[in-house]
Amino acid sequence: MLRSHIFRQPTGSRAFALAMIGLFAIANGCSERAAEETPLRYENYENPEADAAAMRSSADSQGLPAPSPAPLDPPQITRAESLPKFAPSAKAPTMTKAPQPQAMSVPRAGSAAASSDVVTSQAQRIEYSAAPAEQVAPETGAHLQRLPAGAEHDAEAGFATVEVFYATDRMRTEVPLSSYQISGQKSAFMMLAGLAVVVALYGLFKLITGQARVGTVAMLASCFLGVLATGWIAMGQANIEKQGVTYNGDRGTLVRGICEVTVPDTHQRGLVERPSLLRFELREDQTKHMVLTSATELAQEDFRQRLSDRVASAPESDLLVFIHGYNVDFESAVQRTAQIAVDLPFEGVPVCYSWPSQASLVGYTVDENNSEWTIAHLKEFLLELVQESGAKSVNVVAHSMGNRPMTAVMQQIGWELNDDAAAPFDRVVLAAPDVDADRFRRDLVPPLLRVANQVTLYASSDDQALIASKKVHGHPRAGESGDQIVVVEGIETIDVSGIDLSLLGHSYYGDNETMLRDLYELVRQRLPAPQRAMLIAREAGELVYWQLAQQQGATGR
Repeated sequence: MLRSHIFRQPTGSRAFALAMIGLFAIANGCSERAAEETPLRYENYENPEADAAAMRSSADSQGLPAPSPAPLDPPQITRAESLPKFAPSAKAPTMTKAPQPQAMSVPRAGSAAASSDVVTSQAQRIEYSAAPAEQVAPETGAHLQRLPAGAEHDAEAGFATVEVFYATDRMRTEVPLSSYQISGQKSAFMMLAGLAVVVALYGLFKLITGQARVGTVAMLASCFLGVLATGWIAMGQANIEKQGVTYNGDRGTLVRGICEVTVPDTHQRGLVERPSLLRFELREDQTKHMVLTSATELAQEDFRQRLSDRVASAPESDLLVFIHGYNVDFESAVQRTAQIAVDLPFEGVPVCYSWPSQASLVGYTVDENNSEWTIAHLKEFLLELVQESGAKSVNVVAHSMGNRPMTAVMQQIGWELNDDAAAPFDRVVLAAPDVDADRFRRDLVPPLLRVANQVTLYASSDDQALIASKKVHGHPRAGESGDQIVVVEGIETIDVSGIDLSLLGHSYYGDNETMLRDLYELVRQRLPAPQRAMLIAREAGELVYWQLAQQQGATGR
């Protein structure tokens, strides 16, 4: 006799427990990386001949034409003998149009043959081969061979210490960095503690309504979560010497200082390694994770002297300034700055500007207000870097909402700049800008072209954060691509759709190897788009924009 088996749906305390476990898993799954990461190939950026030989070998095996190598020596720039002159008047000067893009034969967007076509410019013939390359695991510490200025590598300890100059107008907290020992898993601690409170309230409600069994189970679960959260503090304390100050999301005064971030020998390009619940990591480990170990405030004059000395002794007397976006705390901003500088690699001086973001998903409107409030401070700091650091070039990379204060500052500087003055900035990069696209075209393009030698905009149709921002504001964002991609005269627009496979597709500027390769050629080699190896030209009416081709073996996150 066949018996029918009836599977009962979980009810009461069992259903609640399953729901809590599911919620906990989803929350951590969205915030932590998988334990098994796909190894990334380390391109030999410093040896284009080796890259070219590998590409020719791959092309021969596929029966494809061999690509032309990139120029071995990046073009040199010289800083103007006199610093930019600023007029006292804030009125906008008459802007001159940027030169028209060179005419070239390019495939139309969406063409089936576009990915294999060859783009030709007057400067250089560029070919991109989609032939698969052999996967090569990076050598341990290979990325630490070329470090930013002031960095030191300790082979015995298994990590390098990277120096990041910073400025911030956040409020300094009373808790010193030396006492900040749960930074590796503070989000997990807060989630466990919050979940314990919610479960306790649920259990209390059930007890009051007469459901003693469910209420008792919920109260026991709350006690367990509370014990786990408390144990997290003790077990998550890293035995790492830290010193200095910390900052929160409140508004403060503009201060300057120097941070130190350790980068492990096991670091993979495109990652900011942090302790992960999925790998059962409870504490920071300098041989596995990027760790902020020092944040020291300096007086303005001391900061200026330390920065100019570092620039003078650097292999490259350049600055790379990073301005973060929405939902970022001070620690994460500094760590991201160090990661980008190491991964490019950039041998100048990395600088981080951190404005008072709330570092919270629900803090979007507060972040919007603070991104406007910080404009005066950011302008003051950027002008200090241009006029007092002694750097040959100042490069600025802004991400997401960080492009709002950055473009506002560039607009003001453009208005005040004398007509005969040199551009104060070299490369200005807008990564996934959360800026109104129409306002960008109308108001921001002319001053950007006035203050920078080259302006590059990275956009993506996969950026869910900007899609959500468009719904909130009712108008497209400058960082979106697709039918609404921003293509304007004088600015190089790069469509990076398809390279970021993460949930939001918003952090490709530092997470993707192909993107980092293009940033390297843009900032370090100072190559225009027609000469960069991973770009394919597309037509947009009479203008041209560029598609970033996905590299075999590169992993978008």
